[in-house]
Parts: sequence; C-alpha cells; structure tokens
Amino acid sequence: MITLADIRGYAMALPDVVEQPHFRLPAFRVADKLLAHLEKGDAHAIVCVGQAEAGTAAADQPDVYEEVWRNGGRNGSRIFVGLRVDLAEVTGERMQELIEHAWRNRAPKRLVAAYDDR
Repeated sequence: MITLADIRGYAMALPDVVEQPHFRLPAFRVADKLLAHLEKGDAHAIVCVGQAEAGTAAADQPDVYEEVWRNGGRNGSRIFVGLRVDLAEVTGERMQELIEHAWRNRAPKRLVAAYDDR
C-alpha cells in the first residue's frame, strides 16, 4: 500500500513543490496549485492529472481509479477535479508517474521546460 511518506517522497522530489494542507488533509502544491492530496482515512489520494488521462485510467482499471467531479460550475455544470487512486491497489511506480503527470499539468510551463532541460 502506498503511504503518505511515499507520496511525499514522490511529490517533494519535483521542483517547487510544497506540502500544504487541503481541508486539513495532507496535500502538495506547485505554484499554489493543488497537484495531489490524501482523502480522509488515507486509503485514497486525488491527483490532478488531465481529464483525458483520468478518463482513460478509470475506464481501464475502475477498481483502482475513479474520475472526480464536483458541482459548482457556471449554470450548475460539473467541474473536473482529478483522479481518485486506491492506494492499496496502485503500484509505487504508477503513483510516482501520476504525481509527475499532475505536476506537469499544474506547474508553470517555464518550470516544466527547465526540469526537462536538466
């Protein structure tokens, strides 16, 4: 099972990531944008990957992944939040990959470019 320590290690290895609670739960941000957070009970995490990647993951492995949406958009529309990950079912390698994808999705383009150029 993936733990908070594992997620912290994956996230903090990326440039400019900070740990800052989200609704009093452990969370990680880049450029003040949420990229991953644990849910209450520590059995699931939400990673802020792109909508297409989340949809594909949830369709391929619905026992491991679920798209997360919330109400509250204009005209009562739903807003895509990210991908819920079952931490007992996902591998460490895949979780690390998802966190990097979330970072790339949320980090400023110049930061991603500098990271890729290293």
